[in-house]
Amino acid sequence: MARHDTERPRLCIDSPTLARRSRYDTIASQSTIASPMPTRSHYISLDSLGLSTFEGEVLATYAKPEFTAWLHNLPNQLASTTEDQLIFKMRNRVYRLPCPLGTGELCIKAFKKPDRLRSAIYRRRGSKTKRAHQYAHHLYEQSQTVAEPIGYMEEWQGSQLVQSYLISRYLNDSSDFYSEMAYIINERPYAGEFIKLIRTVAYAVRAMHDSGFIHGDLGPQNILMQRLEASEWSNVSFIDLNRGYILDREPTLKERAKDLDRMKIPSHFRHIFYQIYFGDSAPPEAFLNLAQRYYSRFQWHQDSRNFRHPIRTLKRKITGKSEVKKKVTAGVPALRNTWVWDEYSAQPSVVLTGKERRVERSKKDIWLTLKACVKQARPIYKAYKEAKQTAFTRQRDLRLGLGVSVEVDEHFDAQRKALAELPNQSLLIRCYFHLEEAHWATCIDAISQLKVDGHSVSLALIQDRKAILHPEQWEAFVSKVLSECHQALDCVEVGHAINRVKWGMWNLEEMGRLWRKAGEWKAQYPGLTFLGPAVNDFEFQYYPPLLEKHKKAFDAVSGHLYVDRRGAPENAQSGFSTLEKSLLASAIAHSYGKSAYYITEVNWPLENTGLYSPIAGAYIRKDGKESTLHVSEEMSASYMVRYALITLCSGATQRIWWWRLAHQGFGLIDNTNGWRPRPGWRAYVTFQEHIQQGKFLTYQQSGAVHLYEFETFTIVYSQESTAFTLDSNTKEVKDLYGERITPSEENRVTVSESPIYLMR
Repeated sequence: MARHDTERPRLCIDSPTLARRSRYDTIASQSTIASPMPTRSHYISLDSLGLSTFEGEVLATYAKPEFTAWLHNLPNQLASTTEDQLIFKMRNRVYRLPCPLGTGELCIKAFKKPDRLRSAIYRRRGSKTKRAHQYAHHLYEQSQTVAEPIGYMEEWQGSQLVQSYLISRYLNDSSDFYSEMAYIINERPYAGEFIKLIRTVAYAVRAMHDSGFIHGDLGPQNILMQRLEASEWSNVSFIDLNRGYILDREPTLKERAKDLDRMKIPSHFRHIFYQIYFGDSAPPEAFLNLAQRYYSRFQWHQDSRNFRHPIRTLKRKITGKSEVKKKVTAGVPALRNTWVWDEYSAQPSVVLTGKERRVERSKKDIWLTLKACVKQARPIYKAYKEAKQTAFTRQRDLRLGLGVSVEVDEHFDAQRKALAELPNQSLLIRCYFHLEEAHWATCIDAISQLKVDGHSVSLALIQDRKAILHPEQWEAFVSKVLSECHQALDCVEVGHAINRVKWGMWNLEEMGRLWRKAGEWKAQYPGLTFLGPAVNDFEFQYYPPLLEKHKKAFDAVSGHLYVDRRGAPENAQSGFSTLEKSLLASAIAHSYGKSAYYITEVNWPLENTGLYSPIAGAYIRKDGKESTLHVSEEMSASYMVRYALITLCSGATQRIWWWRLAHQGFGLIDNTNGWRPRPGWRAYVTFQEHIQQGKFLTYQQSGAVHLYEFETFTIVYSQESTAFTLDSNTKEVKDLYGERITPSEENRVTVSESPIYLMR
């Protein structure tokens, strides 16, 4: 249920807001309805008001004739309410009625009549109505300004409970946690805002537990809040308290974990919720084990409902009828369709952990993938064997080989200015479907400007989950953008990181929705080179089934060949270093008759970049340690040049685009505070200046030393620091950034992981 900011539903709360302050409660939880804090003396029995038919109590401030008359006639009033006044209809019903004292509106929860056995139990331990009221009062006594728990009333006939009502103040402009999650996902799909919402709730839940109360039914539908602004919340309130209990001590880890078993938040964010709950620190291992056990057990309990109630299920199937229900909540967000953008690292956020992702994936794809890979194995192997034999044996012009991605954002003009010192660069622009038409128009204009500047411009069209669910909208987007800028483009990549669930696709069929009209686009724009399917990392098993099914969609194969998890680009994964991986990708491309292999995204995450790191996941706890995958700015610069030399000089790759020119977490330029060119930018400029001077000729490796010979210079680096003797043809030595290096008296230089240029 999507809603706009101006169209928030108003919910009833049948229990007050918990607003006890603790060291975790940094967000205020105060109701807009102020009232004095009552003690037991503030309540008077219904019998003393002349309502002898009912048991219960009501706040003394409401013990006036008109309110008493209203209570006496309450069952009849509820029987004649309008559709608008009935705001919730499930097992129990919730109504919104005007207060007879003329002070706003009241919320009345009418509980379903229990059977005789339950009635007998309720007689001994207290009904749901009575318990909910008592627990509300417990929380209310510890609060400051909260919604009023006005009272409760119930009618008994012997040991049979006939009717029961819980009365509280109606809280305007509130919605439940599920609805607010749906609001974020549908209208403001940003991970940072999702985490702000989670933080608001986690603080309140922690404060409730620290007060000594365990809720017992703490699902998101039972947590209310008020949205103050687009992504600001307060007044967190808890409803449906009757399953709870009060402690006279601190809750144990087991009790805390058990009370969170119904907190159905997408699993990645649920783990963030736990960390915030424990003060932005790592939760105790015992808690995590218990929380996972209880959460899994409750999910099984829900999933097995039809088996646990076979008669009810069979009756529903036979009659084809079910009780008409009315809910206020938007319900559980569809995990399969949940897509949120991490605005810090410029990529979609992970939503589900690996186990939950595997549950959602199609098992059919395993056999389709296996079949396609086996079918194409022989041609791929033949092409791979030939590629290895011919690697580094041909001269190569690298002038457009290494390029960089330019983001169309508030820093575009600064990026354009930086590129002015390098003519005719290979640039890649990303145009995002989810940012809609204003962004598309800006991208089209940016492409035109960069083309006028003399650069070679290519385009990547980036999807979200909505593009998969509504492929006709995606197709309209692609058609519109290409129609307005195709003349300024060299290549266009349709679709992005198709094997990553966070980018919106769960199976091969969904991936294929991106290219339903690829044939039409290719026919319409024959001058463009269409790239795809853009597989992320070394998961090449996706290529055969997709290229077999959509062989006419692409002119060349593209991928995002990250190797950062292996450290240096020369390091191997199962016998495949960057060289073997890129040669295999090229072999796959040629085995399907495609012209070449393009790498449209690669980088290494940089140290000390916090939330802007691509592996931070939009959240870092206080005691969190930075991943060892991060590298220094200097090492990233070195890896970039070495990666380019390996993939381009070998002939495995046609072009590479470094992701990206300016970004806090991985850009060649740091745009965090001002504009700071990193070592990577200086290394990029130096590399571009030198490859203008001649083609690549040959490659040699002697132990850990690698030598790439060009027409007028040689690039040398070593994976182990070593002394290197210069030959008589070397006129000058420059470091990775173009600075001159003075050789020793023995005409030697130290060669390390940072490439150097030997000028002839």
